[in-house]
This record gives sequence, structure tokens and C-alpha cells, in this order.
Amino acid sequence: MNDADLQLPAGYRLEFGGESAERNDSVNQLMANLTIVIILLIAVVVISFNSFRLSGIIFLAGVQAAGLGLLSVWVFGYPFGFTVIIGLLGLVGLAINASIVILAELKASPEAKSGNIEAIVDAVSSCGRHITSTTITTIGGFLPLILAGGGFWPPFAIAIAGGTLLTTILSFYFVPAAFRIAGMVRPYDKPCALESTES
Repeated sequence: MNDADLQLPAGYRLEFGGESAERNDSVNQLMANLTIVIILLIAVVVISFNSFRLSGIIFLAGVQAAGLGLLSVWVFGYPFGFTVIIGLLGLVGLAINASIVILAELKASPEAKSGNIEAIVDAVSSCGRHITSTTITTIGGFLPLILAGGGFWPPFAIAIAGGTLLTTILSFYFVPAAFRIAGMVRPYDKPCALESTES
């Protein structure tokens, strides 16, 4: 502006906007509300399972899901943008849901809680049909958006569909393994130190 020697009348100003500026404003507004959502999500999961260990497994699966969603977007060559961020938030929700289903099944089995591998496999297999059907319907639902092409919807759909496929495969291996390792560190039926001193 100085090079052009442009003089604006009093009361006027010059701003640069466009898609980039709008995206930055949208991301800032989203992040401002995201903190409250994350705090409420952590509180609900911890209260539901009454366990920081199991909640940690769930949130680790969510973080891995976000990474796998980004991997899917990168593999298909789409740019990172606001729609990808929205897609990743949805993907994390799906991953958390799958982890909760698996952990609830594992926690309901005394043999699985004791570390019995066969019982863990049986528990995961019993809920595998539900998770697999959810994955297939999710990918099928976003397939038209992927095939339609363009620069707006395909990155969003790829982030969710591709990430869901990879996250489902990961959940069947990561969540049971993490559940068993956490049970080996401290058995699930063993009360914590605070409960022992109070009793």
C-alpha cells in the first residue's frame, strides 16, 4: 500500500480477505468452543468408566484416529483445510465410539479382565460385527461425495471414510492389547490405594 502511494479518505480502511481469511476466522471460532467440548468429553468418559486407565485408552485411540485421517487425506493428495478439520472431529468421535464398545465388552467379562487372551478375543469378536457394519455403512455413505470430485467435499469424505477404515482395523488390535497391558500393570479388580486406606 505504501509502494502504491494509495491515500484512503477519512473513515475508510483497506483489508485483505477471501477464502484464507474466512477459514482462519472459522478455525479460531471452532478452537474457542473445542476446549469446552473436550473437557466435557473427558469428564463424561471418565465418569462412565470410572477409570482413568480405560479413559486413557479411549483417548489414545482418538488421537490415533486423527493421525490416520490425516494419512488418508495425504495419500489421496488432498490439501489440509477447514473441511478436513471438521472431518477429523467426526472421525475421532467414531473412533471413541468403537473403543467404548470394545472396552465395555471387555470390562463385562471377568476372564478378559484377568488377562485371559481367549476371553479377550471372544469379547472383541462378539462386538466386531457391530463395529464392522458401522464402518461399512460410514464408508458407503461418504462414497458418493468422494466420487463426485471437486475441492470441497472429497477431502472431508476421505478424512472420515479412510480414517474410519484404518481406525477400525487399529481398534481391533490396539484397544484389546492396551486393555490387557493395563490390567497387567494393576489388576482391574484390585482397589486403588485410596480405597484400601479408607476400608
